Amino acid sequence: MMNEFGKELGKYLEYYNISKKEFADRINTTPKNLIDIINGKIELTQNIIYNISFVTNIPINYIFNVENNFKLDNNIKAFLNKNNLTIRKFINKFSYKELPIKYNIEYTNERNDYSIAKDILKYLRITNPESLYKKENNIFYKSKNEKPELLALWLERCYRLLSSQNIKTYNKNNIEKLVLYIKKQAQEDKFNKEEIIKTFNENGIYLVIEDDLSTSKIRGAFRVHNNKPAIYLTTKYKRYADIYFALLHELAHCKSDFNRAKNGSIISYSDNSLEDYEIEADKKAYNWMVNDNYYNEVKNQYHDIEKLDLVKSFYVYRLANDNIISYNSTIYQKYNKIIKEI
Repeated sequence: MMNEFGKELGKYLEYYNISKKEFADRINTTPKNLIDIINGKIELTQNIIYNISFVTNIPINYIFNVENNFKLDNNIKAFLNKNNLTIRKFINKFSYKELPIKYNIEYTNERNDYSIAKDILKYLRITNPESLYKKENNIFYKSKNEKPELLALWLERCYRLLSSQNIKTYNKNNIEKLVLYIKKQAQEDKFNKEEIIKTFNENGIYLVIEDDLSTSKIRGAFRVHNNKPAIYLTTKYKRYADIYFALLHELAHCKSDFNRAKNGSIISYSDNSLEDYEIEADKKAYNWMVNDNYYNEVKNQYHDIEKLDLVKSFYVYRLANDNIISYNSTIYQKYNKIIKEI
């Protein structure tokens, strides 16, 4: 079958007792072409759709929707056959039961797996499941543990939230201002999501902090939107230094990987990546937390932490990362406090 609307058109002609020859003349095609259309043997051209709508008063959008849904069904079936998947296994890859709760996705028919699959693809704004897995679409999706389906959903969710933000002029010098702002917030054990987003927006950077889906290991992402930096963070962080490190990591990408991010989202994961640009972003973030030179001087003086001139949560975070203290130690628990709410 090449089209779906042909069946409805055939019923329309039969109901109104219109001959195929007469109707073919009215829509400027041949009787043979019309018969092939009714039998679904040929694809409807845009011109034919306009002509059918003009003659029958059937809305153009309705015909296009019928055809687009038909093509989407075929694309899904072809993808399932190629990958030896059932439709239920396919929608399970998207944690489909979680989507209405976390991302407010409404299913047209929650009892029909194909309908759910189409609603998910429409949310992602893609017409073929294959495009999720094309190598060129995953330039920076480097983690072997990450699920591209969950990643795509989270990125789309963040993009939709980003679109409502009002951004001021961006200047590279704003990065250092934001680093100082973050250190001040951390020093005072403060984390106000709305205030932080507003501050980033005022400095020309999009910022979205949004929950990811269960079993995802995404930590954050950096991309360029409308030629301005955009940072996405998940909400899996429990302590001040944890989320501020993730934020500083993405700011480091902003400083050094702006052009790279024009070609796709740079994704950071909770399991450390071995990509050079990820390692460099980590180093930059650690240095911003506590200057490397000063840190090397005082990293064994943690028993005198109150006398040190630094952000204490950042200091113990670096110590734990370097295995100088443990994450379960009293000093770590005391100085890198749990955030009450993100």
